[in-house]
Amino acid sequence: MEVSLKDFALDVKRAFLPLRAALQFGLGPLVKWALRLSQEDKDYAVRIRIAIERMGLTYLKLGQYLAMRLDLLPAEVCRELGKLYEDVSPMTFEEVKSVIESETGKPLTALFSWFNPEAVAAASVAQVHEAVTLSNDRVAVKVQRLGIEPVFASDMRNLRRLAAIADALGLFGRISLKEVVNEFARWTMRELDFVTEGHTASRLRENATTNELVPRIFWELTTRRVLTMEFVDGVSLIQIIALLEQGKEDIVQAGLPGVDLDMAGHNMAYASLHQLFVSGFFHGDPHPGNVIILSDSSVAFVDFGIFGELTAYQREVLARYIETLAIGDISESFAYLSKIATATEETDLQAFEKEAKSILHRWYDASRDSSSSYEDRSMGRYFGEILSAVRRHRLRMGTDTLLFWRALNALDYSALSMSRHFDLLHELRMFFKEIRPTPAERLKQIIMDKHQAWEVATLASSMSKYLNRILGALSSGDSTSSLGVKVSGEARSIEVTAIKCLAAVILLISSELAAAAGNLRPGLRLLLLGLATILFYSSVRRVRAR
Repeated sequence: MEVSLKDFALDVKRAFLPLRAALQFGLGPLVKWALRLSQEDKDYAVRIRIAIERMGLTYLKLGQYLAMRLDLLPAEVCRELGKLYEDVSPMTFEEVKSVIESETGKPLTALFSWFNPEAVAAASVAQVHEAVTLSNDRVAVKVQRLGIEPVFASDMRNLRRLAAIADALGLFGRISLKEVVNEFARWTMRELDFVTEGHTASRLRENATTNELVPRIFWELTTRRVLTMEFVDGVSLIQIIALLEQGKEDIVQAGLPGVDLDMAGHNMAYASLHQLFVSGFFHGDPHPGNVIILSDSSVAFVDFGIFGELTAYQREVLARYIETLAIGDISESFAYLSKIATATEETDLQAFEKEAKSILHRWYDASRDSSSSYEDRSMGRYFGEILSAVRRHRLRMGTDTLLFWRALNALDYSALSMSRHFDLLHELRMFFKEIRPTPAERLKQIIMDKHQAWEVATLASSMSKYLNRILGALSSGDSTSSLGVKVSGEARSIEVTAIKCLAAVILLISSELAAAAGNLRPGLRLLLLGLATILFYSSVRRVRAR
């Protein structure tokens, strides 16, 4: 790509900024880690974070992006990068005014009846001002900083040059640093486009739950560098958490008269889980600073620059991973985990399976132990360990999957901070109980929606496997099945009844398959009729065997 002399001069100027900060704070330990020469410097993660904070917008965003890449970086580095602090001075009112007027082509007074010259919040990309429209709507106006796009473009050219050198030297093994840099560029460019952010907010608003508020976008006052949305009047969750940690719940109640923090925690959990597991389109950065609690205990999300989207298949796999983990079926849980992590040529699958199952067992045991602390039962802790195992064994995960973990970890952090008012494990159980269909309902939905045949086969196989485990445990009289179900002596006296009941369920599902098969394509019809026949004779054989 050709670069003008002016751009090249800017590239040279920008190159000295990270070099100077890196030499002062982080280059030594970073190089040692990259070359695998030493892991003894306990402060290297802190120094990397400080160096990034000194380098400005692009590197702050790079650090925030890398904070979720537990598949690439050590957990301690990712944790430290999660603490990146954007210490920026707000733009002057004249600068803000010039951006709005140049973007809209109208004077500020022709757009707003009142505009607060003082910023409500300021960050590296933009700052937010409160205003009132000519139609008397109270709004929040997000205004992008002057001159950040050419600076970002220059920094990206420098990063691509460094990535090319690192890849040529093999500093990161088989990991292509160029691919990481390009993905980061795509990630950040969509955050710099406020029209994209507006569409994200609108889409989240369409799928919002009853007690979830996503602010309305005022499109006539929105451009690529100016975003105008409904003003949310409440208290940031990060402020609430800080007050709760100081034992000042009375101040929270005074600031939000009538708020029920238990209900607020429930509403926050339900809204987040609904985004992740039902709609599949979710807020990618729901940390407490981006969550606002309202007086009626509802929850509002703000700042929509980062978002993720999961396919129906990804949602099903992730939901089944958590569901099977919750009942202690570690082998099945790992099977679903392995579907969302891609092995590479350097992956030792057996070693990964052994380590991952050990981590899952520890979490399940801690979650079942009433004497364990909330920190010991925290899902975020074990998710982090799983992702660290993914990195050590050279597996890879897609960005949207990593964003899923990031969103769930943010929810887990909120639960940990509000533990008196918010039990995430309980919320997960209640959520899945409410929204997850039974196997028969799920199978019928797949048939009626005319999904692919392999999806039907996968579900039927999983269902048959699950029922056979229970039947096998009852028939053999084993003290413990692989599902963790206790089969005592008393169970033998009712096992025949249990088997007959389960057989009846299988017969019911078989009949659903047979009934639905008539309306499908010939190939899929034959497959479903075959599955129905197998399930039917399997159930009959079980009963006769007794």
